[in-house]
Amino acid sequence: MALFDEQNAEGREPEENKSGKYLGLIIFACTLPVLLFFTYIGKTDLGLSIGICLFVNVVAVGMCWDLRRRLWFWAVIALVLALHVPLVLLIQWPPNIWVSKFTLLPIGLADLLVTVGVVRFVQKFIVKYVPPDEEE
Repeated sequence: MALFDEQNAEGREPEENKSGKYLGLIIFACTLPVLLFFTYIGKTDLGLSIGICLFVNVVAVGMCWDLRRRLWFWAVIALVLALHVPLVLLIQWPPNIWVSKFTLLPIGLADLLVTVGVVRFVQKFIVKYVPPDEEE
């Protein structure tokens, strides 16, 4: 038994949280139909942009999942997604050129940082700070 392991009341060790084990695969499976739909209608570039946007924003929501019960959190996420609409419509991928995952990585990371940054920025102003000596 390690120094910081938690045990429940009956002396057994707590079960590991296995819900995050396949999170990336689940997110990909949810965004794949969007990409396939836009590929079917002949707008693969738009589908790629929307797929990346959705994937990154779902990851951002997962990173801030502790705030899921707050109404302001979902309002901020909805506002960020609404601001993505004109941006996604303006991105024109070069025709007949394959774009690698490594090329898209900086774009996705920047989008992730912006989304999480906006949520944390709003959290600073909405959530009341309680000094450690006053917590009980």
